[in-house]
Amino acid sequence: MQEIIKALRFLVGLVFLLSGLLKAIDTAAFADLISEYGATWFGLAAPLIIFAEIFLGAMLVFDFYPKHIAWATAIFLLAVSAIYLYGVTARGITNCGCFGPITWLNSKPWLTFTRNGILLVLLLPTLVRRQEKITAITIPSVIFMAFIAVAVMFMCGFSMQGAKCLQKQNTFQPIALTDSPLSEHVTTHLDSTYLVFAFSYSCPYCQNSIGNVNQYVPMGMADRVIGLAVEDSVARARFERLFETDFEIRELSALQMYRLSNTMPTTFFIRHDSIVSQYTGMVLSPALLLP
Repeated sequence: MQEIIKALRFLVGLVFLLSGLLKAIDTAAFADLISEYGATWFGLAAPLIIFAEIFLGAMLVFDFYPKHIAWATAIFLLAVSAIYLYGVTARGITNCGCFGPITWLNSKPWLTFTRNGILLVLLLPTLVRRQEKITAITIPSVIFMAFIAVAVMFMCGFSMQGAKCLQKQNTFQPIALTDSPLSEHVTTHLDSTYLVFAFSYSCPYCQNSIGNVNQYVPMGMADRVIGLAVEDSVARARFERLFETDFEIRELSALQMYRLSNTMPTTFFIRHDSIVSQYTGMVLSPALLLP
């Protein structure tokens, strides 16, 4: 029986490790996602959440202090589930971002809550049993965990670049369109306002922005929306099957897109032939920007 309970903890640990490592690949996108919960600075907590998730996962996998770590993991699951419930009901956020850029793993809300419930059930036998014998901490396990910690810190630090929460202190200075490489792909009129949506067909955060981008013209927040997508015939075919766009899409090579931005999606607002604002991450609903 004890071996079965240990195996259940090991399974939960693997899920946590996978989730944390996938988010660390694109920390900026995860930071931008949690910024949508009400304040841009929430994104600063992204590396801490990722590190906590990986720490809990590693402790469960190595079976160190099983009862204490099981309780910490259960509290973590309940906390993130409650926050996500708020995001779904109050902010219209449907992407949990649990597994970073792997779109099909970031399931619908009811599946996310079901998955978290299953993980809690897997931990339940450990929570209700008496304290088990604590596994001895060995030098190889400590070295391995230290290696994982350092690798995650580097991944988070490198992939956090471009997150909105790091840019919020910088006042964006308008740029004349003619002084930007964007002018090679967009032609504007002086008396019109444009939203330029630079994205990738396969990017989950781009895909989750499509519905909001479609609303900018109907709600009067822009006169015209122009999409700039990285050319990819295979991803485009799947994208067109799944999404309806109410705006023109122009395709760019990967090099051309990199000249505009190295983070997807990136949104540019153009007014009076000048780029007046620019931000990365999922596009907010225009309803949230109305006075």
